[in-house]
Amino acid sequence: MSENECNEDASTDLKSFLRQDRAGYDPKTESYYAQYDVKNSETLVTTVVRSVAAITGKTPVELDPLYTTIDPDALKQVLDNSRSDSTKQGSVSITFDFASCEITISCDGTMRIEPPDDAPLHRK
Repeated sequence: MSENECNEDASTDLKSFLRQDRAGYDPKTESYYAQYDVKNSETLVTTVVRSVAAITGKTPVELDPLYTTIDPDALKQVLDNSRSDSTKQGSVSITFDFASCEITISCDGTMRIEPPDDAPLHRK
């Protein structure tokens, strides 16, 4: 994520996150979901960081860098490879923890984010 994308002015609050196309909250699973552009690795990192920041009530710069949790390039490569392999299409997803959230990203670009119970915006 570039420095310009990570500054506090670029932070995303929960309401604007939920207004974005293909983002929302599922009360049955108490999880948020988003969609990223599967053709752009920067979009994947940006989507993860901004989504988690909005859900946890923090700015992107308040979060540890994503690469301290998972290698963004390797993540994108695994997802890309599974998309291009017709035998695996739709069957690969990766789950990891970032900023106390559990994130699952599927090869189709669907991202599910389970916030921690103590997140200020977590709905119970």
